[in-house]
Parts: sequence; structure tokens; C-alpha cells
Amino acid sequence: MKTVLVWDMPTRLFHWLLATGCIASFTLAFSSSEHSQTFDWHMLCGLFLIPLIFFRLLWGFTGTTYSRFRSFIYSPRKAVAYLVRIISGNGERQLGHNPAASYVILAMLTFIFSCLISGLLIPYSKIFKEMHEILTFILLGIIGTHFLGILFHILVHKENVILSMLTGTKMATGAMSIRSAHHIVAICLLVLIGIWSFAVIKSYDFTSRRVEVPLTGILLQLGKSAQDDAHQKNDD
Repeated sequence: MKTVLVWDMPTRLFHWLLATGCIASFTLAFSSSEHSQTFDWHMLCGLFLIPLIFFRLLWGFTGTTYSRFRSFIYSPRKAVAYLVRIISGNGERQLGHNPAASYVILAMLTFIFSCLISGLLIPYSKIFKEMHEILTFILLGIIGTHFLGILFHILVHKENVILSMLTGTKMATGAMSIRSAHHIVAICLLVLIGIWSFAVIKSYDFTSRRVEVPLTGILLQLGKSAQDDAHQKNDD
């Protein structure tokens, strides 16, 4: 047993950028009024996450061994069997994502993307606002399950998986190490996210709440404009 590289740099960068974006988005949403300028940053956070999600989908097919979807897509039967073994104290340690965690991760990616889409569609129909709120609370439950899984893993396997996602390394046999951390890909991802975020902020109008989607020229209405709010108050 020795220290081996398991998580490449792009995967680690994606993980922490996504976590930061989600925390910021939740904090801004629950601490501000939807008519305030602070809430605008909640909506912009959603746009910042879009290229991250698309990158993870691409990296799930082209990335390193433990980052690929095929390495952590298990049948429901295997996931249940793994949970039974864990509960009975016979659960084996997985170098990558274990069968139970894999479902939580896939669920998180699915619901984060669903929250983004439903949030973007809120200005066009009230039903999407209700859908967005429901999806958000489900996502919070999934994230809570993810945290419990991490804590359980640390206690049962005596392995700090949080530190592993920072360093990219775990204890294993040398033959199980990935070949490269792909630092260049990580740098490209960071530059892409920076350019995308800058373009979104630069094009966003805090009065009309409209933004031009980078590279497409498409205008999106992220929320009710100040004029819409004024008309609604007059009608009330």
C-alpha cells in the first residue's frame, strides 16, 4: 500500500467550484428578497454553474479512470447489496465512488441541472417557480445525504475523503493509480469559467434583469424587471 493518485485535477476543481457555487446560491436565495439586487446574484450563480455541468458530462466520458461514469454506474441490486454489507459491518472500501455514493452523485448532478433549468424558466410561467422550489428542497436533501455518506465513510473506513478530494490521493497499490492529473485541462476549465462568468456579469442588466448568454446572443429574462414590479404594485 502506498499513496496513489486517484482524482485528477479537473475533477477536483469541478467538485470545489460546484460546491462553492451551490453554497453561494443557497445562501443568497434564503437570505434575500427575490426583488432585491442581492437575489440577482443568486440567479447569476445558476448561470455560472452551467458550463461546469456540461464539462462534467464531457469529462464523465473522456476523463481519467475514476472520473468516468462507467467506473461508478452500478445496478440498483449492487447498490442495495453494498448498503447491506456496510450496515452489517462487512462493507468493502472502494478506491473510487462506491455503489451507494454513485447514485447520490448522479442524483445531485441531475437535480442541480434541473434546478438551473427550472430557475431560468420562472419568468415565463408560475409553474416553474413552484417546480424550482420543490427541486431545490429535494436537492438539499440529496446534499445532506452526501454529507452523511462522507461522515459514515470517514468513521467506518478511517479515510479522510475530503482531504482526498483536495490532494487527489489515496492509499492503494501502485497499479491502481491514474497516469496523469491533467493540470492543463484544469487550467483550461478555470479560464473557461472565468471568461464565461465575466461575460455574464458584463452583459447583465440589473434593472431589466436581462442577460445575454455568452457565445449565443440569446437574451434571457432572469426575473421580473423593476418596471414589472412597479406595474404589479399599481395593480395591487
